[in-house]
Amino acid sequence: MKINLIFYAVLEEIISTEPLLLEVKKGCTAEEAIAILSKKYPKAASILKSTRLAHEEEYVSKMSVLTDGEEYCLIPPVSGG
Repeated sequence: MKINLIFYAVLEEIISTEPLLLEVKKGCTAEEAIAILSKKYPKAASILKSTRLAHEEEYVSKMSVLTDGEEYCLIPPVSGG
């Protein structure tokens, strides 16, 4: 199955400013998708460890099963001042 990923903040700089189509196995969880990205983009691995996936303006849990053809946003932790 394929999911569309949109990256924000530092992940845009490291991975892509454009949406990315990622092929994953059926039943893939958010945690597994992040692990795939960590292997594919080792420079982003440390940030991806604390990154959350969001779908339709809601965060999804690490164990949430992703849906074929859907769009997910990867939101890294941010700090403010």
